[in-house]
Amino acid sequence: MCEYPEVERIPSDLEKLLDRFFDVSRQDLEQMRNALHVRDFETLVRLGHTARGTGSGYGFKGMGMIGHEIEQAALKRDPDALEQHVDTLARYLDTVRVEFDG
Repeated sequence: MCEYPEVERIPSDLEKLLDRFFDVSRQDLEQMRNALHVRDFETLVRLGHTARGTGSGYGFKGMGMIGHEIEQAALKRDPDALEQHVDTLARYLDTVRVEFDG
């Protein structure tokens, strides 16, 4: 299993957007869990892709990597891998620390 950063460095101009970012990310995580429960792989592909793009766009490299893994596992229709990656995303969102550049 890949290790993800415990600390992410992001641009300081994004600081005011972080509460909304984490709220939306947790809502997406809940949608992932619901989609996994009913084996809705198309939704998981979309949400994994969103996590990859949004996480990377905000400077959360770990979230981008996990989102990519979710997307790939959904394309393979692998519920066991999906469960593992979704759990990893949940832990990441709960534990990541943010440092600001600039």
